[in-house]
Amino acid sequence: MKHNFLSRSVLILGLGILLPAAVFAQQQSLGDAARQARKNKQAEPARKVITNDDIATPKSASDTSAQPAASGADASKEKSGDKAKLSDDDQAKLDKEWQDKISAQKDQIALLERELDVLQRENKLRASSYYADAGNRLRDEKKYAEDDRKYRDEVAAKQKAIDDAKAKLEQMRDDARKAGANVS
Repeated sequence: MKHNFLSRSVLILGLGILLPAAVFAQQQSLGDAARQARKNKQAEPARKVITNDDIATPKSASDTSAQPAASGADASKEKSGDKAKLSDDDQAKLDKEWQDKISAQKDQIALLERELDVLQRENKLRASSYYADAGNRLRDEKKYAEDDRKYRDEVAAKQKAIDDAKAKLEQMRDDARKAGANVS
């Protein structure tokens, strides 16, 4: 019995040492696994990025019928059938006009984002003062819940206004490009 117990103990001890050593010897390092995965990864097809420079814009008088009528300084030139390039002064005026519009829209977005930031900071102050006083929590729970609902509505309205302003900015940029202005 003693011999049987001793042989089992040695067998278990031996397996306890050899088994983890064998498993450890077979495991790959993380670097080897990454290299193997990189080799096995299928090559992705090349993608071509199309920019505005790749798309040709119609310049001839026959192509102008497909484009909408432009406004401002362009309108008089299109009416006369002259679709030639704008003079440098006219181009500068057009660029400045669109840059001013876009800049004003960017300022509007920045203002809305600042207002949202202030609203969020004020809410954090309100919440910290509410939770700091246990008595206040017990007395004014309903008022806090009502104020919190108002805050959420205001944040949603501000976020919607920001999203609308950003969409308007993108629309302005598209309109400026269509009008021939160089904007960024």
